Amino acid sequence: MTTTACAPPRPAGLPSAALHVLFFGKVADQFGRSLHLVIPPQGCPLSAVKSALADLVDGGAQALSASGVRAAVAQELVLDDTAWVRPGQEVAFFSAFSGG
Repeated sequence: MTTTACAPPRPAGLPSAALHVLFFGKVADQFGRSLHLVIPPQGCPLSAVKSALADLVDGGAQALSASGVRAAVAQELVLDDTAWVRPGQEVAFFSAFSGG
């Protein structure tokens, strides 16, 4: 699935690029395993990515904001939604894991 998001309409001729988004744990129950999201070439904050994703499926906003849900950008854990996401990067959302 490819979806356009993260920015107001761009001027004609300005390209956009895809962001690969992965989902794990309970978040994957809502969104599936992965999708591609089209973002502007200059990138956008993680908060804009989450907002766009929340609108894609029923229960999306609740799944992304659930306690224990974390995000990683380019395989690095991010602690807040101000992290900047660039085209071509991988973003992952995952539920807290427990192990023994």
